[in-house]
Amino acid sequence: MSILKKILIAVLFGWLTLTVVSCDRQGPAEKVGEKIDKGVEKTGEAIEEAGEAVEEEAEEVNEKIKDTKQ
Repeated sequence: MSILKKILIAVLFGWLTLTVVSCDRQGPAEKVGEKIDKGVEKTGEAIEEAGEAVEEEAEEVNEKIKDTKQ
């Protein structure tokens, strides 16, 4: 096997090793991204709950209006 092939194999093996190792570790950007995702998810849930509460109140008001008209 020529020296060039050995060097190429070593470089490819090193690249593969770094790729696998780097996938297991989270960098600061990934950690911040996860925190942002969680924040957006919590905000979405809060908005959904608020929307449901407004809908329930609107239904109650509508029922009261119907009752007063009768």
